[in-house]
Amino acid sequence: MTLVRSSHRRLAEMAITETSVDLLVMRHGKSSWDSGAATDFARPLSSRGLRDAPRMAQWLRESALRPDRVLTSSALRALQTSDAVAAEFGLPSSAVEVDRRFYGCGPATWFEALRNGGERRVLICGHNPGLDELVEVITADRLRYTRDAKLMTTAAIAHLRLPRGWSSIGLTSARLITLQRPRDL
Repeated sequence: MTLVRSSHRRLAEMAITETSVDLLVMRHGKSSWDSGAATDFARPLSSRGLRDAPRMAQWLRESALRPDRVLTSSALRALQTSDAVAAEFGLPSSAVEVDRRFYGCGPATWFEALRNGGERRVLICGHNPGLDELVEVITADRLRYTRDAKLMTTAAIAHLRLPRGWSSIGLTSARLITLQRPRDL
């Protein structure tokens, strides 16, 4: 009986309400270390990254998770990853916000950028360790790490629901709906 009540409570918490919003946290695809790029900022996606980014965008579509807005780091590999998402959904350029402050940032910067949003679903695309930290602090849910202790692997997407909207974003303000990694597709 306790298990049933607990299960129903969890489902109720995950349910979409009038005030709930969804945050899709996406790490950039696998980057190329031997591309000859002059800086870390300029590193492009590797062949694996170029394959995984569109696959994950397609997974978003198949999961009916169309973002209303995309916030992305201006580093080349993050731009290439977020471009795959925007292309999959035919998002206009006005729906994609590119910002250098999302390069290597932590949870506080993401919270600030999202706090006053009006969209129902936002995808953010950035880098580790900041995205790992964000997912770890925004939810108290049990997280699924890889065997080598990674959370947000390259091109992974964490789908989080904030039941009280963007203004409530902060520590333990979200529920983890799913964590999808390319290798698990």
